[in-house]
Amino acid sequence: MTQFQSEAEYFAAIDLGSNSFHMIIAKEGTHGNIIVIDRIKEMVRLNAALDAQGYLSLDGQKGAFLSFSL
Repeated sequence: MTQFQSEAEYFAAIDLGSNSFHMIIAKEGTHGNIIVIDRIKEMVRLNAALDAQGYLSLDGQKGAFLSFSL
């Protein structure tokens, strides 16, 4: 991942979907545009981890939480 000089100049966006988690790190450019600094995509496939009642299984929950440790 990229090293940052000042955290105040950057922001992140996180999208937690049922198949994948996405995160981007970006900053505002000099003309108000968004400059993407880094992006991460992790496949989690939460739909495949649903139990018979439609709840996310414990293994599915663990896998989702582990994807945050990238």
